[in-house]
Amino acid sequence: MYRKPKSHRGETALDLDSLMDILSCLVGVMLFLVIYTVLELGSAAYQAEVVVSRERVPGTDRVVVLAEEGTVRVLDVRRPLNELLSGFEIVESFAEVPVFVEANPRTPVDTHFTYALRYQPRSTTDLLGLLSLEIGERPGTVGDSIHALGPQSQFAAALRRLDPRSVWLSFAVDSASGDIFRRAREMAIASGFATGFDQLSLDFPLTLALSRAGLDDVLSPVNTLSKPQR
Repeated sequence: MYRKPKSHRGETALDLDSLMDILSCLVGVMLFLVIYTVLELGSAAYQAEVVVSRERVPGTDRVVVLAEEGTVRVLDVRRPLNELLSGFEIVESFAEVPVFVEANPRTPVDTHFTYALRYQPRSTTDLLGLLSLEIGERPGTVGDSIHALGPQSQFAAALRRLDPRSVWLSFAVDSASGDIFRRAREMAIASGFATGFDQLSLDFPLTLALSRAGLDDVLSPVNTLSKPQR
């Protein structure tokens, strides 16, 4: 018996919407994983490249960068301290220490600060321990604001005078200077410097006790400069 073939015109075509939804979800998940992986790798590379530590990097000299009241200034005691202590090697007794100070009334200066030696009698066996370094602010000088930071700023010029292979920049930051600290540290890192930081607030004139064992760390934000004011 002959049977007429059934017509398929009334049947619903294959619905691909569900398949497209699944594929869209899979593509979205894959894109998320790729972006997340790229960001993680970038963060790891940044952390591996930038040295940030509260302790001085071995083999380097500490140079302090003050980020205070929305400005930034470099405080490098090495040159003025060497100048002030020139000739101290001939001092052989405690009685000669105040004589040395009186005979050398030098007051070296740099862009922002003045430096002087002061005789401070203490109970010590270290001749150098009878001396203090007094650091004052030069009248009429101000640091760079965040708007002034750039290739022609005082901070940029100070960085160019320093060697990133032998200097560790230690930032002392007050509570009002977080933004300029981050900008200045970016400039320092871009110039190849290792950096550290601590939250401090300083009062000038600043007096630091010297010692034969502590010259390398005469300005340590954690120990010497100041304690964070609460």
